[in-house]
Amino acid sequence: MVVVENFYSRLPDTGFLRGKPAKGHMRRLVKLNALLDRDAHLSRFNEPLLEERLRSLEEINPMRDAGYGLTLARINELGLLCAGNYADQYEVQGVGDLLFNPRRIRVHIRGIPGSVVKERHMGLTEQFADVAGTREGVIAWLRDATIIEIEKKPLLPHLYDRLQDSGVVSLQYLDSVMDRTRKIADLTGFLASAYFPRGLDFHRWMGRAGAADKKLVESKLCRFDTKIFFELSNDFQRVLQSKNLQPAFLGKMDTAPAIG
Repeated sequence: MVVVENFYSRLPDTGFLRGKPAKGHMRRLVKLNALLDRDAHLSRFNEPLLEERLRSLEEINPMRDAGYGLTLARINELGLLCAGNYADQYEVQGVGDLLFNPRRIRVHIRGIPGSVVKERHMGLTEQFADVAGTREGVIAWLRDATIIEIEKKPLLPHLYDRLQDSGVVSLQYLDSVMDRTRKIADLTGFLASAYFPRGLDFHRWMGRAGAADKKLVESKLCRFDTKIFFELSNDFQRVLQSKNLQPAFLGKMDTAPAIG
């Protein structure tokens, strides 16, 4: 696991904490980080709340500095924890929404101005079933008469992109994010391929499973915690207390992998 203290290098003072604009900028980041602490303690985070916190961060219109990078990483940590919890409970839709299912897709229809927003949890062939008499006809129409635009990626890939493009996040941290993302996807795929007897959901099956089966499933669970999240909080406090030196994530590397 990543050691957060190794993320930082010392840079010359840039006035980050000086002057009214910088103080106002930091004051708003402090309030946002306090909300994130509350979210984590109450285990109340979900996709809409995480989107709200990310929107609040972007509204601060921050520079690409340590305070911004740390706050963005903390939102990302809550997103990973949320998706990991969903995966551990075999809540497939929750995992799918955070990791695979775009938050907004627009369908552009040839010859018609504007676009149609795809229903998030409905297939395109179902949403546009009335354009043809058969499913094959709908598929042909979608292929020939529409252009699909992903307007908003799933939240976790979007956060990863933002971290990668921030200019302040290290490859080491991005690798740790990718490793945990893969673990979520692997667990969800494993459970999706498992056979649960008719009438038994995942939780009831776990309660009745034999020792060997239960041990196998438990070995694949994510069981993420808030350790890195609160280590990042400690580093954010160090940024607040800094006067002559500005801690910052090591510069990103262009070879970082991409999600999606």
